[in-house]
Amino acid sequence: KFILPHGERLNRVGTDNQKRMRELPYCLYESQDMALLDIIGHGAGKIKRGLAIMGGIQINTGPDTPDYFVPMRFDVINNQGRVVEDMLEELQSQGRAPPPEPSGMFFAEPKTEADVS
Repeated sequence: KFILPHGERLNRVGTDNQKRMRELPYCLYESQDMALLDIIGHGAGKIKRGLAIMGGIQINTGPDTPDYFVPMRFDVINNQGRVVEDMLEELQSQGRAPPPEPSGMFFAEPKTEADVS
C-alpha cells in the first residue's frame, strides 16, 4: 500500500540496488507523511490551539555503528489543518538541521581491519 505508488520512481533509479535502497526510505516517508496529513485533515477541527509535527527518516544500524535521523518535517499546524510555520526551514537556514534530501549520510562506510584494531 505504501510502496506501490512509488514503483515507477524506484524503477527510474535503475538497477543499482544501493541507489534503490537509498531512495526507498524517502518513498516510505512520503507515503506515511501523506497518511498522517490525511488523519490531521480529518480531525483538524478538534485541534484547539495547534499541533507541532516532526517527522523524518530513522535508520537503525548495528551496535558498532551510529544510528541516523534525517528530519523531513517540523511544522506547526493550525486548527484548520494548515501549516502556519515551517520550523525545519528555519533550523536548516541556521545550519542546525541537514537538508532533507538523499545523501551518503545514511550509510556509514564499511569498517576496515584498520578501524577495528
